[in-house]
Amino acid sequence: MDARELRLDWLRALVAVVDAGGFTAAAARLHISQPALHTQVKQLSAWVGPLYSFAGRRLQLTALGEQTLALARDVLAVVDGFVARQHDPGPVTPVLSAGRAVQLHLLAHALRGWRGPLALRTEDREATLDAVRSGAAHLGLTMLPEADRTLASTVVLTVGQVVIMAKDDPLARRRSLRVRQLAGRPLVVPPVGREHRTALARALGGDLHVAVEVDGWELMAHYAALGLGLAVVNAYIPAPPGAVAIPVADLPVLRIHLITRKRAPKLAEVDALAAHLIKHFARRELPTA
Repeated sequence: MDARELRLDWLRALVAVVDAGGFTAAAARLHISQPALHTQVKQLSAWVGPLYSFAGRRLQLTALGEQTLALARDVLAVVDGFVARQHDPGPVTPVLSAGRAVQLHLLAHALRGWRGPLALRTEDREATLDAVRSGAAHLGLTMLPEADRTLASTVVLTVGQVVIMAKDDPLARRRSLRVRQLAGRPLVVPPVGREHRTALARALGGDLHVAVEVDGWELMAHYAALGLGLAVVNAYIPAPPGAVAIPVADLPVLRIHLITRKRAPKLAEVDALAAHLIKHFARRELPTA
């Protein structure tokens, strides 16, 4: 097929199916019948190649489907933006994805002085990476576990790790600690399978004594302040009242990245937000040891 034969309604159909989680909800969202929607997606598949498969009732995009979805979002954003500007020449709203703790303790401060529109998505690291890759978010603020050829990133902050404990703990007077001093102590940790817990167990040589298992940095810090155990958290998490945060000298430092998708359309509003955040974080320092 000639490139001129690619139709926008095919792209819009694919985006709707993915965002709605299936054909039934997508058809209702687009106000068309399910057979018509299936036809549009099949026509796109015939033009591009296999886009998805099903695991039970759950639709799973192929690698080609992921690429096509990102391209579809880009094309539709440009087209819809052009149409919207003919009727309302207002600014584009940048969409940024970040975790809850990052938003509370890092991003909220960085947004002071920002005067443009903004839409925030509260998502964990993997969901943030997926949102930027797929074009659902223009920017992401998170740790980047490894190089990703689809993403461009800028390290905006380097942070250490600290132990939060009650003020009456025997270790609370130390200026810094080494991870071996946590061996045998009751710990407040994330659920099994979380990368932070796995890394901490590795650093302790498997000597991980779990006192409380809970999801979320703030909850970990809260239970540590109550004296239920020690919590190793990122250094940007503040110690609650009645607790102290002590740096751990020999745990790895963490790098917070501002990420965008390579080859995404250049949008002045998104570039302005990225520049604003980078400028803010350049002036901010957190303990690394």
